[in-house]
Amino acid sequence: MAIEQVEPQSEPRPEPRPEPRQPAVSSAPMAPGGSRAATPTSPTMPATAPTRRVVGPSQWVIVALVAAYVVAFAALLFAPGGTFIERLRALDGGICAQVPSHSFFPAATQLPLCSRNTGIYLGFALTFLTLLGAGRIRASRLPGYGAIAVLTAAVIALAVDGFNSLFLDLHLPHLYQPHNLLRLGTGLGTGTAMAALLIPAANSLIWRVDDKRSSFASLRVLAWMLPVLALGFLAVGSQTPWLLYPVAILSSAGLVTALSLVNLTFLLGVSNVMGYFRNWRQFFPMFTVVVALAVIELMGMFFVKQAFLSAIGGSPLH
Repeated sequence: MAIEQVEPQSEPRPEPRPEPRQPAVSSAPMAPGGSRAATPTSPTMPATAPTRRVVGPSQWVIVALVAAYVVAFAALLFAPGGTFIERLRALDGGICAQVPSHSFFPAATQLPLCSRNTGIYLGFALTFLTLLGAGRIRASRLPGYGAIAVLTAAVIALAVDGFNSLFLDLHLPHLYQPHNLLRLGTGLGTGTAMAALLIPAANSLIWRVDDKRSSFASLRVLAWMLPVLALGFLAVGSQTPWLLYPVAILSSAGLVTALSLVNLTFLLGVSNVMGYFRNWRQFFPMFTVVVALAVIELMGMFFVKQAFLSAIGGSPLH
């Protein structure tokens, strides 16, 4: 009986394992001893985009700009041909009718702005200074919902009072007899609303690192403005003679600041410098530019108004 031989089966060979990929090595500066140090880099990591270097102005530029502010204010005070209040009245005249019956007269001198506009821009200036003193002038978030509701009500109150006054001037039915104190009070609330919204909007475009706080996060924080605005109301409404210059300067400064922030928001929005500035020193030259633009715009509106009044036989402002 023949025996059939069976060949032994060979075990399957293991497949060769792939060699582990060595990390790529980028060149580095020479190490001590003449060898080049190797730095592993991951092939899957994208190259980091180069950061934009922010160069601040030199100290001499800052000094020159501060000196320019001092000279401009001194010229406003002491230049011949008109008083300081008359120059402020010319600066503010392009956006304000400056009707005597709608104005306050501390020291028997008409303020540069009418009662409503005095309230608006004094309120803006007082809110700006309050945020500055509270350390929230760089806040980039809008007020909370409760604060927004109160500020909206203040703006609506100004609109109602304004239309009521307009209807009286047009000899139409109106709700109540207008009064300069009402114009002042509703203006102060609206000025606070403007600052509470405009300052965070500008900050979100200015700074490289945002301050995540809100200008007025809650009604409790907004309530801090009540005594400040009450003092402003008393300062204007009392028509105290020695408060003529503080009120005139603060309200005019509020107007220039508000228009400057509007200019700034527009310029940063159409340029490539949003989120560019790290600190106030870097931002100071840009702020000077928008302030100068605001003054030019205000004076341009004033001269247009004067030319229009002269053309229609009205009485230009002197």
